[in-house]
Amino acid sequence: MKLAAVQCETPIRSAIISSGDRIEALKFLVHFVGDVHQPFHAIGEAAGGNGIAVTEFGTTQCGRHPCNLHGAWDSGLIRHTGMGRDEYVAPLERLISDEHLTASGNPEDWANESHGYAQSAWLADGAQFDENYYQKEIKVVDQRLALAGLRLAAVLKEAFEHVHH
Repeated sequence: MKLAAVQCETPIRSAIISSGDRIEALKFLVHFVGDVHQPFHAIGEAAGGNGIAVTEFGTTQCGRHPCNLHGAWDSGLIRHTGMGRDEYVAPLERLISDEHLTASGNPEDWANESHGYAQSAWLADGAQFDENYYQKEIKVVDQRLALAGLRLAAVLKEAFEHVHH
């Protein structure tokens, strides 16, 4: 992860690449920082949870695809809050303030944090993903989202402070 982040930051800072290449590098950087905060991107078993079928709040079908543990963490837990994207921001801002969260660590630390959360949130193939699981794990989802935002902001600030014109 560290290498990928550095490879994306380098073109952002460079004066000799096209704006299109800089935009592409920026998109990858945003994607990588987000992904490293999703716990199941940091675990190799069962393709990061994609190979773990779950029953998500009583259904085995999530949209057009069968429910799986990774997908539940990508969207199922958040969808269950009933909040839209814009509504979801306020609780994350409160969490950042209340918990005094900061943009600490480096990509390796972030991946190790995610790996630990993935291990503790792991479910067996065919498990029920229910309200009890949701109540426990939504707190982790919220923390990971808040930290991802803080850390992405710090990475972008650092990258753009050193942009050569």
